[in-house]
Amino acid sequence: MTMTLEQMPVGPGRVRTASVLECLAEAVRHDPGRTAIIHAHGRLAYGSLAQAVVRLQGHLAARRSGTGPVAVVMPNTAELTVAAFASWGAGAQVALLNPSYTAHELRPLLTGAAPSCLVAYAGREQVVVDLARELDVPVLVLGTGELELELLAADPDPAAVDRLGTVTPDLLATMMFTGGTTGVPKAVNHTHASLMATVQGMEACWPTTFAEETWLNVAPLFHIWGLLMGMLNPIHGAATVITVPQFDPPAIVAAFEEHGVTVFSGGPAEIYAGLLKAPNFAGSDLSRLRVCPGGGSRFAPALLDRWRSATGAYIYEAFGMTEIAPIACNPWGRQPRPGSVGLAAPLIELSIVDLLDPLIQLPTGSVGEIAVRAPHLTTGYHGHPDSEQWTPEGWFLTGDIGRLDEDGYLSILDRKKEMLLVGGFNVYPREIDETLMAHPAVLEAATIGIDDDRKGQRPVSFVVLAEGADPDTDLYAQCEANLIGYKRPVAIVLARGMLPRTPANKIDRRGLALLWQSEGSTD
Repeated sequence: MTMTLEQMPVGPGRVRTASVLECLAEAVRHDPGRTAIIHAHGRLAYGSLAQAVVRLQGHLAARRSGTGPVAVVMPNTAELTVAAFASWGAGAQVALLNPSYTAHELRPLLTGAAPSCLVAYAGREQVVVDLARELDVPVLVLGTGELELELLAADPDPAAVDRLGTVTPDLLATMMFTGGTTGVPKAVNHTHASLMATVQGMEACWPTTFAEETWLNVAPLFHIWGLLMGMLNPIHGAATVITVPQFDPPAIVAAFEEHGVTVFSGGPAEIYAGLLKAPNFAGSDLSRLRVCPGGGSRFAPALLDRWRSATGAYIYEAFGMTEIAPIACNPWGRQPRPGSVGLAAPLIELSIVDLLDPLIQLPTGSVGEIAVRAPHLTTGYHGHPDSEQWTPEGWFLTGDIGRLDEDGYLSILDRKKEMLLVGGFNVYPREIDETLMAHPAVLEAATIGIDDDRKGQRPVSFVVLAEGADPDTDLYAQCEANLIGYKRPVAIVLARGMLPRTPANKIDRRGLALLWQSEGSTD
């Protein structure tokens, strides 16, 4: 699927745009009365969205101190979309941060980002307001006074679309935070050019019909997947997007049916599993669902089959990072390949390199670190160049271990830093997890390594059983039947409730290690 940016398809009814600001302008010009966002308190048409953006641009221009990024610390709301586009229209980079972070977690990120203004949301603003005072940074709280959405969007002027602002392709557009190798989040920079290429790459993987789709997003908008699937790609397609403030499976299933949702942002396997368990799922009409991408966690074949049987729609697994997305996808129009995150996405070059020497590229079928090269790769980490993640030839080392087959399909085996060394053998926790999840009694599994005097490391697995499963199920037998001896977990711990997760909804392996130290190791 490798192609140049100019060769990427635009699609019927679309105009080739150079920035997400232009995407919004084109959507407004196409139909200002079309609903852009369905939110908790009503609907926002494209013309009203543009009006709100232009008015907030004026407030930002009056309040910003310096030329630093605008830090947006807000939950999934229509106001967050307004804040992001207003910041871009004002010529600012947007720094998106998790609104659930504590002051302790936000302080170093904001200090490093050196924002020119903070934007918070009414009812969730106190931590941000206190930090703004401490850091001497101006703050705007949306949802209060003249910054209420209804006032910002009122009486839309048709000429507002012409005041959305313009940007140059090389201007920094986003700063998004990802987990670092030390556990300290790193700030990933993207320009308007790389952000727009990312949007087009997602559209090329799963084409949508301009001005006809209805999207529903559950992912946090401060995450790259949520930003794309819950804001930028819908607006790129002049679509209607339903903003969901929190994951409420029955409410989401009801929204699928009520609004005739055609594109579901999906995401991790746990999202799909939760919806399948919703009490109203079986009786709902989900026939309009067409595009259901997945990524961010392992998908058991049984889950893929259950979703397909229940909805008629495939889950299209994909792979991406904050630094570059999408990297690979199971593309629309082809039956997805279970266990694979698909083919290289447009603009992407993929390579598998030696785990010890990344300058050595490995042949097809070999296991190694996934390396990627593309024109829309991040320009770097703000304040932390981390040059060791790039090879001299421009390949970015993802930190993921994978394999490319003869058809070009990519399979991810594990994170490099999570690979275990058991008696001199490489062991990938993901393989153990997938073996356990193949058992019908297992809903979720995660494996970590523990120190072992004789073997160096040994695997320990944590399991969440499916509802109604027998707690005495012999999962050790499942491993014995499918794994060589050194890969088998020395202990399988039945977790109470769901496994611990990070703010990005990844398995919290540090939390599992602490859980083993406090409970499992004494059993």
